[in-house]
Amino acid sequence: MKFRVLPGSFSRTLGLLLLLVLAGCGRAPEHPNVVIVTFDTTRADHLGTYGFGLAHTPTIDHLAADGVRFDNAISAAPITAVSHATIMTGLLPPAHGVRDNGTFALGDAAETLAERFKAAGYETRAYVSAIVLSRRYKLDQGFDVYDDDLWGEDEPKLFMIRERPAEETIQHVLDWYGQRAKQTQKKPFFLWVHLFDPHEPHHPPAWAKAISPSSYDASIAYADRELGRLVDALRASGELDRTVFVFTADHGESLGEHGEKTHAIFVYRATTHVPLIIRYPPEYPRGKAYPGPVRNVDIAPTLLDLAHLPGAEQTQGVDLTPLARGDRPVADLPQYSESKLAELDFGMAPLFAVRKDGYTFIRAPKPELYDLKSDPNELHNLYGVPAYQARSDALDVELEKLLQDSAKHAIAAQNSPMSAETMQALQSLGYLQGAQDRASAAGMDPKDGISIYNKLETARHFAQHKKWASAEKELKELLKQMPQHTSARSVLALVEFKRGNLEEAKKQYLQLLARDPKQFRLYGMLGQIALMQGNYDEAEHDNQEALKIAPQFVEAMGQLGLVAALRGDESAAQSWYERALKIDPGFPTLHRRLGDLYYERGQYDLALKEYLEANKGQPKDMRSLLQAGASARRAGQMEQAEQLLRKAMALHPKSWIPRYNLACLQAKQGQAQAAFATLGESIDHGMVYANLLVEDTDWDGLRASPEFKQLLQRVRKIDAAGSPKAGDEDGDIPDAD
Repeated sequence: MKFRVLPGSFSRTLGLLLLLVLAGCGRAPEHPNVVIVTFDTTRADHLGTYGFGLAHTPTIDHLAADGVRFDNAISAAPITAVSHATIMTGLLPPAHGVRDNGTFALGDAAETLAERFKAAGYETRAYVSAIVLSRRYKLDQGFDVYDDDLWGEDEPKLFMIRERPAEETIQHVLDWYGQRAKQTQKKPFFLWVHLFDPHEPHHPPAWAKAISPSSYDASIAYADRELGRLVDALRASGELDRTVFVFTADHGESLGEHGEKTHAIFVYRATTHVPLIIRYPPEYPRGKAYPGPVRNVDIAPTLLDLAHLPGAEQTQGVDLTPLARGDRPVADLPQYSESKLAELDFGMAPLFAVRKDGYTFIRAPKPELYDLKSDPNELHNLYGVPAYQARSDALDVELEKLLQDSAKHAIAAQNSPMSAETMQALQSLGYLQGAQDRASAAGMDPKDGISIYNKLETARHFAQHKKWASAEKELKELLKQMPQHTSARSVLALVEFKRGNLEEAKKQYLQLLARDPKQFRLYGMLGQIALMQGNYDEAEHDNQEALKIAPQFVEAMGQLGLVAALRGDESAAQSWYERALKIDPGFPTLHRRLGDLYYERGQYDLALKEYLEANKGQPKDMRSLLQAGASARRAGQMEQAEQLLRKAMALHPKSWIPRYNLACLQAKQGQAQAAFATLGESIDHGMVYANLLVEDTDWDGLRASPEFKQLLQRVRKIDAAGSPKAGDEDGDIPDAD
């Protein structure tokens, strides 16, 4: 008889007691630990266990050898946020409402795996490695800890996203797991770990590149090795065999197939066929390969049933355990995939696919049908061949059934920080029948538009390398061919913005807004341009318009705070910063600006706290360190002030600024010789501002000394000679005070 958790705290306590008793008896716990590991952008056919002989993936291969490998698993979408929303809810994209990265957020009405496990008394934790899975997009629902703090990572290139390497993410997990080992009473845990490394751009370590056929495969090998550290920790603690361990990927990678360089446009198997491995010795056989079609929408109900928790029947998936064990015959589950990115970002038609009965059908302006038995790479389109017309029609009906089932499961979407379009999408789940969506579906087929997409990628590449003229040329040629190409015009606007052509950038953004007035980020960019031009009224208006569309758009709140601060309204500025930080508590810029307000008021303890929070998010940012040091000094915490300034010196060894600030601190404390020595080092590193030394009151007590006069004369001589101010890479304001 299976134990089911009943509502109420008593049932949760009882469940935990049963867990401890059963675990002590050596039996499978009723509520096992659960781990989901998702690799980004990982094709199944590039792993050793799936037959790729050149792979170096021993961790994944061993998981498969100890569990069940699903050979025909399909992702609901080749897009990170969309696919993960399906994994975490057990709903298809038309039902959960997340249809693209950065534009949609999961609605509060969604019931996530983390929420269900938390309600059953589990400790719930997530560690993600890319900004597209930030808590802003609401996948954090139900997690006690959602570690998405990526502000400390290197600034990404233009058009790339902030990410964290696998080594750091896994270390964060192991730090928690090590602390957990010290607990005498342990709750079962639900853990999700996301590793981004296989996604472009690839930065694998040298050892991985040396043994791999490509940088892509090297990145997978690197992530596999880091994953091994987590598996080893679970094994060493004795918990591995009492843990349901799921390994999968959000989507694959085209690698040039079908003319697509990466992913997100097409829904062929290159980007939707993903690995899926489940290891759980008490329930799953060892070393079995299940050949039937499965979906990542099946992960949620499978885990809920294995943990004896309710909710599986509210998903659109099925429990895979009976199939994996052989208790049920292989089932021909219909596999749904979609990509609306071509529509949402490029004005082309969306793509919807279903795989069933050994065939792939893709609904598009130019429909496609593939026989997977004879054509697994989906290269020979059979649609339109009379002998296959009945097959195409039957699969089109099957696809419609999935869409209608999604309408029945649809959740009410929130006003996301990205777009109000989520609600519209959920309210119009019959969009294929609507006039507006018929028009979009009648747009350019992505198969015909892939060359245009690749041209846009070329322009982005030029822009990444600051080849602005070349980028502009590519984009204007593209827009001559497709004047309504939203992404091309957006990139052109950004190119003009980066070049300092603010009026031209504004012109492009206004054209985009005329076509789609609901694009709140465009208002944000217009607000930023107005702010740079000193037009505070216009900046305020644009950012307020952005917030009307997306009430949780923190960048607009930050800009409104800055506008208020520049107008001298400190109370309003503080209110905006604090409001934004409630939504994104780790935003370093907002902490730094709030620190500036406190500093100007003389509230140095509060300023220090905010600057330290800013530095926590961006440890390499010298501004927050310098201001933290200045705040500590003003607060009378001289030792901490010196520590912070020395930390800034260590992080920026070529800069004169932290050395000069340390010299000022030493001078103010009466440490004359130390101050002169440090000032000399500062001059050696480029401090050649004679007027600064003359006017800075920190030196008033030492001005009469010969050493100071000598150093001042040295600075004047260098300054008069017009020497380049080397080492000032961060300092537009020389003195942090």
